[in-house]
Amino acid sequence: MDEREILAEFYNRREHYNTYLQANDIARHTCPGCGFPSLAARGGFDICDICNWEDDGQDDQASSILAGLQVDGILMAGPNGRLSLKDNRINIGRMLESNMALTDGEVDFDTARVLKTIEYYQQRKHEIDERMTGDELPQDHIWMEWKEVSKDLLAALVVPKSGEL
Repeated sequence: MDEREILAEFYNRREHYNTYLQANDIARHTCPGCGFPSLAARGGFDICDICNWEDDGQDDQASSILAGLQVDGILMAGPNGRLSLKDNRINIGRMLESNMALTDGEVDFDTARVLKTIEYYQQRKHEIDERMTGDELPQDHIWMEWKEVSKDLLAALVVPKSGEL
């Protein structure tokens, strides 16, 4: 897929989950970085368990403002460094694309199941977090375990193609 197709898939995914959350009065929000229903609130600087985007409230409305500043030579960085929201969306789209190719699968659109999957992996991360002391180095085993759980979550959001479940 090219970038345009990846972004179209992002918007389709986000709209699908938003519709379900609103229709079922579920107090979750889709992440502006990956489009999955992974956030308890918007703009609260929560970090998405799926794509690691720190939600500073930025969304599509900020893209044109930031792009305009860059044209003027003003480079801004926020909690996600210089990674743009668009680039994050494309990166996640490429990872999902890779997982789909490896498993001959598709992104899971069963929102109830996706919410349970996210909750399961959030619990795994919480259990790892409880074992941390704060003295761990980035190369320590516990951080590697944390990163693996993140990769596993992204892979778990890809399921066999419809009809193959």
